[in-house]
Formats: sequence, C-alpha cells, structure tokens
Amino acid sequence: MVIKTKIVKLSDKKAVARAVQVLRKGSLVIYPTETSYGIAADATNRNAIKRINSLKKRAGKFMPIIVSDMKMAEKYIVLNKEIKALMKRFMPGPLTLVAKKKKLKTKGMIGGFRIPNNRFACRLVKSFGKPITATSANISGEPPIYKIREIRKAFYGKVEMIVDAGNLPKRKPSTVYDAERKVVIRKGRITEKDIMKVCLNYKVSMPL
Repeated sequence: MVIKTKIVKLSDKKAVARAVQVLRKGSLVIYPTETSYGIAADATNRNAIKRINSLKKRAGKFMPIIVSDMKMAEKYIVLNKEIKALMKRFMPGPLTLVAKKKKLKTKGMIGGFRIPNNRFACRLVKSFGKPITATSANISGEPPIYKIREIRKAFYGKVEMIVDAGNLPKRKPSTVYDAERKVVIRKGRITEKDIMKVCLNYKVSMPL
C-alpha cells in the first residue's frame, strides 16, 4: 500500500504541531534525533509499533523510546536511585537505559528509554505528552541514515510524514545500558567507564 507522505521542513514553525497530529492518528513520522534520523510513533500504540517492526523488517524486538523528562519516565519505567543518578548525569543525551517497565498497554514492548539532546525531538515528545519511539530510520541490521536524500528514497510512500532536517552529522548511536543486569548492550559515545563511575559514586554516597 502506497501512503501519501508529507514532507515538512524542520524550519517550518508548525512542524512539531503537524507531527503531533500524525502521531495521534497512530501514524509514523521520520524525524531527526541527536544521532541519526529516527522513526516516531506513539509508544503506547501496539499497532503502530507492529507497523514499525514490519517496515524495518524486525522480528519482535523491543522498541527504544524517548521521554520528555524524569516525570514522564516514571509513569512507564521503574526508576531506582541509581537510574535517576545516571539520568541526572547523562540526560538529555545519547544514553538509553533498559530498566523494569511498569504495566501499560504496550505489554512490554518498550526496550529502553532516553531523554534526547535534540531540540526538535524534545519539543515533539513534550507536545505529544506521551513517550514516542526512537528506533533508527533504517532496515534492521543496516547502518543508520543521516542523509535526507536517502531517507526520502527509503521511506517516501511508506510513512505519513518526513521531517526534513537536511543532512545530519554522523554520530555514534546512543549507548545502551541494561540497568537491571549491569551491562552495556551497545557501545556509543558514553563509555562503560563513564557509566560505572556514576554508579560507583552513587554507591559510595549511599547512607549506611
């Protein structure tokens, strides 16, 4: 099925509002993040998540999300003091934390969360009022996409909106840290050493 795709320039003053309207319909938006282009959908909409998995040719993987702040994260994720310490040190920024999820209608589809260090992404999730997906805009297993020409070629006619931010600078994907198992799942700009330093300082500062 061919979908009518709207192209909206990042400079458009109504870009955020238009993207929010698309998300509220359960539809998909390609948008810029602090790493590469990503695919946004309502993270609490199971059908939208299934559609992303189909588009990316992913099989039942959990979906990373972004939240606007700690208050929003607490509605969906169990935040212990160590996780809060990591959030205060590295967020907004390229760190995705995997933690225990609270019960919600996505039924465990959330695979990690972060607060983005990108103005458009922050405004989008804040205006939407709920978590949105932050999976990279590419086929699963292929490199992230930074060039708008490649985004148009890959997704025009397959998603409802593309936010054109031009060519993005090539940056490493976010570091993914499993706060339950205490292990780095994916290496990124924030190193395991950086994370362990915060965790160690947190433990040292804990009252006896």
